[in-house]
Amino acid sequence: MVDARAEEGQSPGPIASPGRALEAAIPFCERHPGTETELRCGRCEVTICPRCMIHAPGGIRCPDCAQLRRPVMYELGLSHYLRAGAVALFGAVALGAVSALLLPPTPAGGLLLLAIALLGGAGAATLLARAFDLVTNRKRGRALQLMAAGALFAAALLRLVVSGEVDLILRDTSGMIFAVIGAIVAWNRLA
Repeated sequence: MVDARAEEGQSPGPIASPGRALEAAIPFCERHPGTETELRCGRCEVTICPRCMIHAPGGIRCPDCAQLRRPVMYELGLSHYLRAGAVALFGAVALGAVSALLLPPTPAGGLLLLAIALLGGAGAATLLARAFDLVTNRKRGRALQLMAAGALFAAALLRLVVSGEVDLILRDTSGMIFAVIGAIVAWNRLA
């Protein structure tokens, strides 16, 4: 049996005989043998399926070639935690003392006092985040965010203790604004 395309100079295709089906090689995922796929890793050419493919800067990769790991800026050692903890403690004490003088606790503050609390909280958080940057070599992460937010809430509480107005803890709106805005700014700067 001769294919008509071969006589015309074209490459002959597979010839199907009447009781025989064409068998095509169907590739399967290396990690999920029951999943048919045409995808291949851009580096090692291993077949992968959509469940195990990883979009990397160099194209689609298998999990072995992608080698996903945390960026270096999020890897903190014990010395980073200790230095950041010391800065958080010093920052809480310093900010608490200074804010007790500049932002006295009152149960009902005016608009100017609320604006000072808002700007003061943002400024204090920026200073604290910058100090964290200096002592940790610009490291980032959830632990640093929690330390900075905790330091700002501790500063707001220490502000009440230093001024002798601890009974105003739930009515001091300017202190709450200072702490909440400061925590938000510090959280975002250390993300």
